[in-house]
Amino acid sequence: MRAGFNDQSRRAPSQPGLDWPGKREGITDRESEILALITQGKSNAEIARLTYLSPNTVKSYIRSVYRKIGATSRTQAVLYGVRHGFTPDTHRIDHWLGGP
Repeated sequence: MRAGFNDQSRRAPSQPGLDWPGKREGITDRESEILALITQGKSNAEIARLTYLSPNTVKSYIRSVYRKIGATSRTQAVLYGVRHGFTPDTHRIDHWLGGP
């Protein structure tokens, strides 16, 4: 990532009034996206590729999410995700990758 640029400057901000899993717990929309991908079993490298982020940026988001949800492992994060509406949506991921 270049100095002075972050992924929020390249992404359109969330629209006012939109809701996503974890918003009330202080999880940002991007962190929610990362947690959903973790819950779906994606590796850090896959998450980086799908979100157009660097692997180090993905790791930063993961650390931030872990702090917010009180997780100390990926397993705990997946369990949190399943319990809080981040259930796998592999059809949507397959569609992003050019599938049906």
